[in-house]
Amino acid sequence: MLKAAHQLIDGEDKLLTDPIILKLLGPGTEEYISNFNYHFFSGASMALRTHVVLRSRYTEDCMAEAYKKGIRQFLFLGAGLETFAYRQPGWADNISIIEADHPASQADKLERLEEAGITLPENLSFIAIDFEADDLLSVFSKSKLNLEQPIFAVCLGVLIYLSRNTVDNIFSFAGGLPQGSEFIFTASQNRDNGWATTAAERSAAAGEPWITYFDPEELIKQLKKCGFSEASFLATEETEKLYFEGTKVHLPLPTRMSIVRAVI
Repeated sequence: MLKAAHQLIDGEDKLLTDPIILKLLGPGTEEYISNFNYHFFSGASMALRTHVVLRSRYTEDCMAEAYKKGIRQFLFLGAGLETFAYRQPGWADNISIIEADHPASQADKLERLEEAGITLPENLSFIAIDFEADDLLSVFSKSKLNLEQPIFAVCLGVLIYLSRNTVDNIFSFAGGLPQGSEFIFTASQNRDNGWATTAAERSAAAGEPWITYFDPEELIKQLKKCGFSEASFLATEETEKLYFEGTKVHLPLPTRMSIVRAVI
């Protein structure tokens, strides 16, 4: 819904242009956003909206860089209502896009795609997986994913809902991918600000509590132990330079680091 709101109420300069998300959310979405416009302009909502659209924009920019380096496999872990495959740019014609998600979430998305009349692109495939219960290597070894070639893996807005043991297993799997692979994900630090506390409370009330948080320095050390040669957070200063300077983006700069890029 925050991505959808960004398309409608944040002006012409957007961090992310995503016409598909409005279709996936279905009829009535635009009316809802219009009727509750005041809610989307609260400080907490705008801060969280920056985070949600920025993580996708930055990821897609990094994906374009990875493509230029020769990577042709793009894996979305916990894909949810991710829309890249359905609005993919011209350069993506000869890549393989894999969406991996819980069977129930995947079924809901496929139903939404059908109802919206969105055609599945030929270069897209799906993997049903329960991160908490399944062995990642076993599941992916039986899929279209080629584990002998570099992979650009993405996991946005997911790890905070998973147990720490499951998150560690994901890091180990990603760190064992072939040389040249990359992994971009969001890692939440312990909340100590208003908007994060509000978002956490709402998520818990909806039955999806936030579970796993990270200390930035310890996380970078862990990633390097798992096999990554480089790992860093997207800094606020870099974000400002890349996406805010010289624009009229109607959203606040992020106040803390949460997006990690790790390279093997």
